[in-house]
Amino acid sequence: MKFDNIEKPSFLYSFFYIYAKFVFDKIFYKKVVYTGVENVPKDKPVLIAPNHQNALMDALAIIFASDRRVIFLARSDIFQNPIVANILIFLRILPVYRIRDGKEKLKLNEIIYNKTIDILEKHHPLSIFPEATHNDKMRLREFKKGVQRVTLMTQDKNNNETDVLIIPTGIYYSNYFNIRSVLQVNFGKPIHVSEYYQQFKETEARSMVILGNEMFKRVQELMIDVRDEENYDVYLEMLSIYDKTFAAKKGINKLKQADKFLIDKETIQKTENISSTEPEKFKLLTEKVRNYSAGIRKFGLRDWVLEKPFGIGSKIFKSIILILGFPFLLAGFIPNAIPYLMPLLITRKLKDRQFISSIRYAMGLILFPIYYLFVYVVISLISGFWLWTLASFILFPAIGLLAFAYHRFFVKFAAQMRFSLYKNSSEMKEIVKLRKEIIEIMN
Repeated sequence: MKFDNIEKPSFLYSFFYIYAKFVFDKIFYKKVVYTGVENVPKDKPVLIAPNHQNALMDALAIIFASDRRVIFLARSDIFQNPIVANILIFLRILPVYRIRDGKEKLKLNEIIYNKTIDILEKHHPLSIFPEATHNDKMRLREFKKGVQRVTLMTQDKNNNETDVLIIPTGIYYSNYFNIRSVLQVNFGKPIHVSEYYQQFKETEARSMVILGNEMFKRVQELMIDVRDEENYDVYLEMLSIYDKTFAAKKGINKLKQADKFLIDKETIQKTENISSTEPEKFKLLTEKVRNYSAGIRKFGLRDWVLEKPFGIGSKIFKSIILILGFPFLLAGFIPNAIPYLMPLLITRKLKDRQFISSIRYAMGLILFPIYYLFVYVVISLISGFWLWTLASFILFPAIGLLAFAYHRFFVKFAAQMRFSLYKNSSEMKEIVKLRKEIIEIMN
């Protein structure tokens, strides 16, 4: 692997960056929100330290946050395939070796660390996941020492005359796996590594622990962090049940994504407070939440269905929309079916589910344009109407998104109809009652 000039500008990278960012921000995700971008200066050595929950998507979330080319460090096992390794180097991702990779490989880390110091000295942004590996839950895990080592070594090499900054960063997903979900990236206030340099000169190991603890605390503030592993499912369910009620109590009528994130954090804190100060009340809450969750799952429902009124007028209007829109579903699905379904089928049996969205995104990035081009050439050769075919080729992505929106609309409509069908049953009345009791406990 050659990475001597990894930070140098590249026309091919710039072109691919624009295309990949557009697909990431506008197509794969329904909404991408970046906060605190002003905390990342352009004239200083910067290392971005985010939490890690969603494989390659976490790295892309940081890379696409600005027009600057961020260079990443990632665990070496994803570089084992030579083709994949070259693609990762092209994407500005460098390997870091661990003991499990073999003692002989650990020697290569010196080359990598020297390169990262060089990158920081040239004021190119660098990023390392402090947790080193991703996690399948909204929980911050123990930090390794990679970030501290690189930043303190850079500070030391320059005799503490430089000002290396660590940017604590929190990444939030409304759903790890589904296309058209919501992503939020929060960049925090910088940590000045120079403030830890004196401690580093006195006791290197101690300085890394102190700096690591400060980083952990700062990243924790910028993400949803559920510490209670045993009751993780309860906390997660509360984010759906209580968000609108809690927002209304705070005078927020329209819950935007930035508000939703803050409400979720406060909901977790409120639930933790009940757990620590009123254990019996918390026990009752967990019981009701689990019963409620099992109840709505039995009927194939989500919490939002019980939250929104669904009257006869809405039923008629949505039914008309579905009838009129059905031709658009067919028109959008047929030309997009193959490149859309292939990633879904391939990722169905993945052992590590956190790679699902990464593989689907990467495959879609490649498959869709290749498939569109193939269809365009075939139809043009058969019909001879290349201009009409070109227009269709351009419309394929738009009608594909329209078909996907129609599908989601139908799924939600079907859920609302199920609720309407069973809402007067004793079982559904008990579920609705449970929801009200959960909100009362939280209030």
